[in-house]
Amino acid sequence: MSDDTFPGGPVMVKIDGVKIRRLREEKGLTQLYIATAVDVTTDTVSRWENKRYPSIKKENGLKLAEALEVSLEDILESETTETVQEKKHAAALSDKQETVKKLSISLRVLLLILLFCLTITAALLYVIHFKNTDSSSSQVSIRRIVSPHFIAGSPLPIFFSVSMPENQSVSIILRENIPSDTVVTATFPDLSAKHNKHDSITWLDKVSGSRVFYYTITTNNKFQGTLEFEGVVKYGSSRDKEQSIAGNSQSQSGLHHWADSNRDNRISDEEILSLYDLIGNNTVSGFDINLIEEMWLGDGYIWNPNEQKFVIIE
Repeated sequence: MSDDTFPGGPVMVKIDGVKIRRLREEKGLTQLYIATAVDVTTDTVSRWENKRYPSIKKENGLKLAEALEVSLEDILESETTETVQEKKHAAALSDKQETVKKLSISLRVLLLILLFCLTITAALLYVIHFKNTDSSSSQVSIRRIVSPHFIAGSPLPIFFSVSMPENQSVSIILRENIPSDTVVTATFPDLSAKHNKHDSITWLDKVSGSRVFYYTITTNNKFQGTLEFEGVVKYGSSRDKEQSIAGNSQSQSGLHHWADSNRDNRISDEEILSLYDLIGNNTVSGFDINLIEEMWLGDGYIWNPNEQKFVIIE
């Protein structure tokens, strides 16, 4: 079994829609039963069986196999003769490359030694340059990331990309004022406090390396205008004073999904990869990640304001 992976994204597997349809019908199962078991729509199951979606997330593949009472390998696409030949060709090429590697081992060792020396030199220069500075504050980055546009009534996530020194755990207080005319519908991780009196939310946590925090808000579906964001943070040696959170601070209501950064009515590869790079391996909730994936797999989308829903173009 081979998995396809994307930087910061999920593991994908290639499924055989014909096998899935045959197994489902042999067991007398409906597409609705499969959709419920895997937690997707019946349209998605139909696209799987018609090979409209040849690749799916591995976790969905495992759920699908369990619903059909078979192993994951039983529903994967079989290797074609062409694929086998490509693998043989790749193996032959690998043998040739290995021969070249053995012939150039001395050069590689020399390069590794040189790289090691350069790394040590760079580390020493770094220590000399920063020895009189506060390393915890010099390596800190806290930035708000929010789409400049959203659709009224639909969930809008506001992300905070937090970067701290890898070699130490830094205490952080992150406090965000909630824009007026909005309701908080989800947070990650769990909040340390919610101050309804001041319309703000607060996280108290310890961070080492890179972390992402986010909360999701919604407005009335008739809302028109611009949402304003502001927040403050305290951490490490700066705990005696608050610092404003840098990054995006406004989002305008419109007719484009928040993940559609260039507003061309489609979710491109670059846009969905940027989203997965941001959320990493976290289990997200509170916003429409499955809908975003369906938009990406389709040819585009249109927002229907009368029915308050997205129409995916196939």
